Amino acid sequence: MRFTSRVFCFLIVLSTLFGVHSKAVAQSTVEGTVHSADGKPVDGAMIQITNASKSSTYHTYSKHSGSFAIHGITGGTYSMSVSANGFTKFTKSDINLQANHALQFSVTLQIASVAQTVKVTARGSAATSVTEATISRDELRGVSGPFGSAAQSLTAAPGIYVYGYGGVAATARSEIVLRGLKGGWSSVNGDVLRNGISFLFDGVPMNNTISNNGQWQTTQIPIMDMIHGITVGYGPGAPSTRWFDSLGGTVNYIPVQPSSTPGFKLSAGFDAGSYNTYLEHFIFNTGQYHGWSGVGAFGYASNDTFRTGTTGIPKYNAPSHGYAGYLKIRKEFSNGDISMGFYHSRNAEQRPNFLPIDPVTPAFNNNYGDAVTTTGLFGPDSQPATAVPNGVQYYSQKTSGVYSALAKNVWNKLIKTQSDILYGKLNLTLSDHLLFHSKSWFRHGYRLHNRVVNYYGPNYAVRHEWYDPASNTIGNKSVMDILLPHNSMEVGGYWMHEGYHNPVALYNTSLGTSQANPAFFNADRLFTDYGFSYLQDQISLFKNRLVITPGIAGQFFRTYYFNTGVADFPNGNPGNDSQQAPSTHKSFLKPSPFVGMHYHVSPWLTLHGNYAVTYENPTDSAFGANRPTTGVNIAALHAVKSANTEGGFLVTKCPAAFFGNCSLDATYFHDKVDHVDVVTQTAQLALPASIALASSIYNGVSFNFDDSPIRYVEIHGNGIVQHNYFLSYVPSGSTENFGKYPISNSPKVTTNIGVTGRFDSSHGIFSILPEVWWQYVGSRYLFSNVNNAPTLQTEPGYGVVNFNTVASLHGIGHLFHGMPPRVAATPLHLSLGIENLLGNQYNPLAYITSGGYFGTSFGGYTLVDPGAPREFIVSITIGAK
Repeated sequence: MRFTSRVFCFLIVLSTLFGVHSKAVAQSTVEGTVHSADGKPVDGAMIQITNASKSSTYHTYSKHSGSFAIHGITGGTYSMSVSANGFTKFTKSDINLQANHALQFSVTLQIASVAQTVKVTARGSAATSVTEATISRDELRGVSGPFGSAAQSLTAAPGIYVYGYGGVAATARSEIVLRGLKGGWSSVNGDVLRNGISFLFDGVPMNNTISNNGQWQTTQIPIMDMIHGITVGYGPGAPSTRWFDSLGGTVNYIPVQPSSTPGFKLSAGFDAGSYNTYLEHFIFNTGQYHGWSGVGAFGYASNDTFRTGTTGIPKYNAPSHGYAGYLKIRKEFSNGDISMGFYHSRNAEQRPNFLPIDPVTPAFNNNYGDAVTTTGLFGPDSQPATAVPNGVQYYSQKTSGVYSALAKNVWNKLIKTQSDILYGKLNLTLSDHLLFHSKSWFRHGYRLHNRVVNYYGPNYAVRHEWYDPASNTIGNKSVMDILLPHNSMEVGGYWMHEGYHNPVALYNTSLGTSQANPAFFNADRLFTDYGFSYLQDQISLFKNRLVITPGIAGQFFRTYYFNTGVADFPNGNPGNDSQQAPSTHKSFLKPSPFVGMHYHVSPWLTLHGNYAVTYENPTDSAFGANRPTTGVNIAALHAVKSANTEGGFLVTKCPAAFFGNCSLDATYFHDKVDHVDVVTQTAQLALPASIALASSIYNGVSFNFDDSPIRYVEIHGNGIVQHNYFLSYVPSGSTENFGKYPISNSPKVTTNIGVTGRFDSSHGIFSILPEVWWQYVGSRYLFSNVNNAPTLQTEPGYGVVNFNTVASLHGIGHLFHGMPPRVAATPLHLSLGIENLLGNQYNPLAYITSGGYFGTSFGGYTLVDPGAPREFIVSITIGAK
């Protein structure tokens, strides 16, 4: 720690010296901002200034706010170019720069055509040297199809694996695995960090701050048509971009933005496809008028499950639906802008149940006698014990079908999610060297799990589950940018407060219990305060070829846990409260250092690397949620720690003209995660959760390449090879250590390879963009609920081919003559998506059960959620996509 402190002191002193030295030398400055055509800041754009004789060249990169500055330029005549992946290059010549003077530019970049753009980029951020990936709107549809989910869309980025029970459907929940660390829904135990990724909407955090499961749900964004693009930051990131759950990374879903150009625009469309899939959406953009502009979007989606092998009478297709609305208004003025946004989403889904791979027959487990069938549990563990009837159909992939599911009258689970976000942003240029940014937000989150199970027999104590947690969060983040001649500094931070209520009621009305008087219950309220303050510098040396980014942050976590079971269920028997852990509280204050560096070896080769330490607050179960009295040792509780190191290179120009326009990047990463409380919750919800103490290593290499060998074709590819394992894993109540065991549910290899084409008519009236992607997920190690530990048993890898094509008519006036010019120029798009083109059968999700899911007193058999079969989706959109 002393060595790290000395390094940071040296870097801060170095940056100060450069700042002081600059004042003694009278030189000129070129500064400004870079935005896309829709007004969104462009991060990482390369700005290059060259004098008329081409003897001197200066370059830098725009920050995440879009701002840039090049200092120390001698007077003269210059040309300027601004380039960024996914945009057409901007050039300006004959710039007359006087000595001791500053010129300001506002640069707008236009989206490039498919033959010009690399649509998915993964690189070391020019602002922070942190590995990032950017996924464009076109890429979202190419990978996940017209109906793709917020999770499936992320698979376009390297090192991301997604699994769930709903295929690509946006109305079904999924878990996201980013270089081994996880976020989103999970019904499978063994996740070291199931809340290790921060998810943002337009830069505003969507995560619950404290819940062990479900801190963020993919169904909070059921309408991807309103999403303009996604940025993915890998690892903890620099202090300027880090949030409270950013151990594994940060994902920002960027919605459509108000336009900086005049003119009202409207687009609308609908999708239809397999399994009664339907989606409709519309987006309007007011254009700018006297500095004011606004954008709004709304969409609705619905579909049935692909689990078409549903048994029972009546047959049940488990329908799901969701909707979302979004509105944002922005006012630009002479030295900045202010905006207000609101987002609301709600989703309701019927969740299909897990499925055994092999049948559980009376001969299983040394002839124990239990039978897991399509109509219920039979045998000694049925309540009451019931003999197995003749001619029964065993419930498994091998007997009832790969995609089979239980009938509604046997097993039914309704899950609802809701998210409401109200936020405001302010950006001010206070002077030539001082910028101020601030955003404030309020978020309300709600979930409902309503499960009715008639599977175990009429005398089973729990046939109903009612679980409806809710949270309210407020927060503010404010940052000051200080632009100095050789460095730019940021100082700022955020503060957040959340209240979270977490009640669970389990009952069987046939036995006299109810939601108000449950057979088992537990409830708690948690209040969290999170503070984060940081100082970050960016030092540019050797004409901006070498950029060093040191930073230091202070992280504060405070949690108050209150056991409110008896108070929330006044009609319940206190003896039925399965959560007896007493109320408690604890705080953590931790320093988090960071240093990043990137070196521009040449205009086409950049080296980058960084080292970051960050912390995360333990989840609710670690404080006592769903825990017995003897299960909590608050004095021994630690904040989760991540120490992440990574380094890589980016090539933006091919070594030979034969390869065309290409790019290649690769990054090595090593992440050590300590003090993790791994929570295991079985399907027998009346039983308290158990906790294992763990530390782990995540390391590997991720890569990304893009190539346009000929004018009309582009090739994309990305992947990851990793070795993730436990340094220590000791289950609760055990002394056995599973150190060196592989981390469960984390594939060793994932690969995505795609080919995109573009074919235009001779007069540019219409175009066709076909795209094919092959996605491969390697084998994963399974977790066992029998002994609450990882195993060496694997689930096979699988590959899926997805196809999508978009045909565009560039102006409906080509079909309908005599229309007003503005209307005639409206484009029309028709797309066809085929997911799992080859119809492969695979299981993305699997674990070894302890038996509780189907009510058997023994475990050891594997349960799975199958992946989706072939699906067809057709989409029509009128207006700009």
